[in-house]
Amino acid sequence: MRVIQAERKLQKLDFLVRNPDYLADLILDACAAGRLQKERLLDAKAVLSEREPDLHTYRMLRNKHGAYEPLNNALAVLRHPGLIQIVRAGLSSDVQVRRRDYYLLEAGQEFAAKLRAEIPVLAWYDQQVLYVRTATEGMSTEELKALQYGHAEYAGTPKGQMIAGISERVRARLAEALEREGLG
Repeated sequence: MRVIQAERKLQKLDFLVRNPDYLADLILDACAAGRLQKERLLDAKAVLSEREPDLHTYRMLRNKHGAYEPLNNALAVLRHPGLIQIVRAGLSSDVQVRRRDYYLLEAGQEFAAKLRAEIPVLAWYDQQVLYVRTATEGMSTEELKALQYGHAEYAGTPKGQMIAGISERVRARLAEALEREGLG
């Protein structure tokens, strides 16, 4: 069983899966900071060039607390047949839920494996999630939030508007980094 603790973290990770340009930029940041090996720059290159980011970008609306999309409807199709479980953390007597944890159940893992076998194009999501996992490993929700707000395009998006892309800027930054590291 796998778990993502807290809706805010799930929202931050979902944003990276759905916005390859921001993911590639995060990989660049992680390489520059020494959190990832320089060879991981090739992951950023794959995200931007081989992974068709324009076809796989699903922009999100800027909400009060950043990129946000209500999860209830999307997760209902997974929760109803018993593929995931959502657990409220905290005491049942708590007036306000402190956190929701999202568990991928064994049935969900089996169903995902079946989908992968029947619909090979879905492998894109597996690879994208692996890139996100590698780039965010050990990062807190607050660190992810700070990185997102570090982009003027993200921070400057008015509430209720689509968060703008950063592809061109990231492509230029990636080209410089690949050349500098001799990975071009």
